[in-house]
Amino acid sequence: MEDDGGEGSSFIISIIENRAKEVGLAAFDLRSASLHLSQYIETSSSYQNTKTLLHFYDPIVIIVPPNKSASSSTSTVTELIDRYYGSVKKAVLSRGCFDDTKGAILIKNLAAKDPSALGLDTYYKQYYLCLAAAAAALKWTEAEKGIVVTNHSLSLH
Repeated sequence: MEDDGGEGSSFIISIIENRAKEVGLAAFDLRSASLHLSQYIETSSSYQNTKTLLHFYDPIVIIVPPNKSASSSTSTVTELIDRYYGSVKKAVLSRGCFDDTKGAILIKNLAAKDPSALGLDTYYKQYYLCLAAAAAALKWTEAEKGIVVTNHSLSLH
């Protein structure tokens, strides 16, 4: 990889969770135009799985939907980000940007390899959160960074 003037990470993270504490995460690497998708159930109240992934990717931006449960006593991914990743730029996009159908279409069109190899074509309903996160990450990257991913050029992991 080339030296980019000292900036370590080149990842943009988009993250969303549902009421069942299932989390969808998309990590877009600006250097390599690769997209890393994760979807998992957060089993601990400390959000250890999410903390581990955020530490691993060391994002320059974290994209989240608006925190609708501000009056709730349960902790959320957004609260975790505010508490532990306050120095990382946080971008709040409307829930409409976290569209799993749009994410599935984008993945199908942009993926360098056939998405069926990852099982996304068959099981996209199971992976709706990470596809929603992917849609938001790609939308933000295009709007804010001016980076447009062309068809069949995106590396998926």
